[in-house]
Amino acid sequence: MNRFAVKKQYLLLIAGCVWMFAGLIVMKTGYPFLQKSASLGLILLGASIIFLIFYLKIFSKLVRKHEIRIRGYEEDKVAFWKFFDKKQYVIIVIMMSGGILIRFYHLVPNWFIAFFYSGLGFALFSCGTRFVARYIKFEKEWLYERIID
Repeated sequence: MNRFAVKKQYLLLIAGCVWMFAGLIVMKTGYPFLQKSASLGLILLGASIIFLIFYLKIFSKLVRKHEIRIRGYEEDKVAFWKFFDKKQYVIIVIMMSGGILIRFYHLVPNWFIAFFYSGLGFALFSCGTRFVARYIKFEKEWLYERIID
């Protein structure tokens, strides 16, 4: 037995915690610029649009995709790092590197960081809560199956 193996439903919980943590970090990056913004109303509108685009069109679909993949594992226990597939890890590295380079070289204005990072971070955090909700649902189903058997 692999000592790094966990019940497959815990992968949803791990993914949720990782996404919520990442969302908080991204929001924390945008928040100081949000506070200093001269046109807060426009920045919040932009953040809301970014949130809706990423939450509805991208991240929610990824939550569902990863849930299906995780539920499809044949084994009851799998390595904890399998909460994402290889492609997702590559995307994360690219996104983090891009974000660091954008800020380091000041490639975009501060108002852009304010609305984009705030909206993106909130979308990440929100989808993290969806992973946690899916974990709770999966755990209830798993327990129910054990009681019935």
